This record gives sequence, structure tokens and C-alpha cells, in this order.
Amino acid sequence: MDVEDVAPLVGSVACGAVVAALVAPFVLVSNPGTELGLYYAAGPAGGTVLGFLAPIAVVVFLAGRRGRTDPVTAAGLTLVLGLGMLGLAASWAFAVDPELVFNFSAAWMGYHRWVVVGLTAFVPLSAGAYARAVL
Repeated sequence: MDVEDVAPLVGSVACGAVVAALVAPFVLVSNPGTELGLYYAAGPAGGTVLGFLAPIAVVVFLAGRRGRTDPVTAAGLTLVLGLGMLGLAASWAFAVDPELVFNFSAAWMGYHRWVVVGLTAFVPLSAGAYARAVL
């Protein structure tokens, strides 16, 4: 396998990991109350917009990999989507009130938003590698 095949696959897996990380508090936090809604609503667009953009990026990654879309176009779209996702994830992570995070019963919620940012960073990295491979 070459980079042209691996990079979109890595990007798709990264997008799936972002969605899984965003869903995790809904499943793992006991009795979240209204804090979880406030947590995801922080920032200019909130954290939930990542859950909307990540599946779109998966579709574009896989369409380029399978030849259903021009690979150069798919690489460009995923690079723009990935950079946008990373910017939105970072703005959301910095906008979350730290006091709100410490109100959760789960201590790992203090790191959750940074894990989401870290996972999101793999999307533009793999899209950049994909773009470099197809150009």
C-alpha cells in the first residue's frame, strides 16, 4: 500500500475516532445534568459541529480513495475540512469554562476536550499527506 491508499484510510479512522470521542461523555458520564449541554455549546460553534463535519470528511476521504471522486479534489476538500475541524475544535476547547469541566463526576472530563483536539489534528495531517501523494 502506498500513501495514496493509506492516508485517506487514516483520515477516515481519525474522523471516526473524533465522533467516538464526542459521543463518549453521553455514554460514560453518569448523571450529566445540564452541564453536558453547556459543555458542548461553548465556543463560537460548539463541539457538536465536529460531529457533523467528521462524517462528511469520511465520505470525501473514501470517495477519493475508491476513485468515485477525483483524488486531487477529494484531497483538497479533506484538507480544507480538516483544517476547519481543527480550528473549530481548538476554539471550542479553549472556550470551555474550566469550572464547568470540574463539575462532572468523571475526572477524565478534564482532558476530554484536549483529546478531541488531538484526534482532530490527525484529519488535516492525513489530508495533507493525501494531497501530497496525489499531486
